Amino acid sequence: MAGTTPPSERDDAASGCLAVGLIVGLVPLGGMLLLFSFAATVEIDSPDAFGGWRDNLSSFALFPLVLSIASLLGALAVTLRASRRVRLFVGVVCGLLLVAACWRAYTLAPMLKCWSHNSIAREPDGSYDCADR
Repeated sequence: MAGTTPPSERDDAASGCLAVGLIVGLVPLGGMLLLFSFAATVEIDSPDAFGGWRDNLSSFALFPLVLSIASLLGALAVTLRASRRVRLFVGVVCGLLLVAACWRAYTLAPMLKCWSHNSIAREPDGSYDCADR
């Protein structure tokens, strides 16, 4: 038949479109979840601007952080079958976001000792106090 493509080419095109769709969806999703993780505890992280006791949202910041890392690693896994340019671009973007996620995990880890308390305050020395109000 003239004008038709073999099934293998159609399958390659379909998998390529699926890969691009996943990459375009997973990378921004990972970035937005990471941003939400940072935003959830901005008051706790800034004791000079927001002093005193604050609601403990550290557990709410952990969940989007984990989902963000999973999303970014998923985007990297999808690029394994993509072209070299796509792998390079997505690798750089995901790499930068994963570095930010590591920084977020580093800043979030001390807060997690207050997991079971509903209030948290940051001391001038950088430690955290926990309380139930």
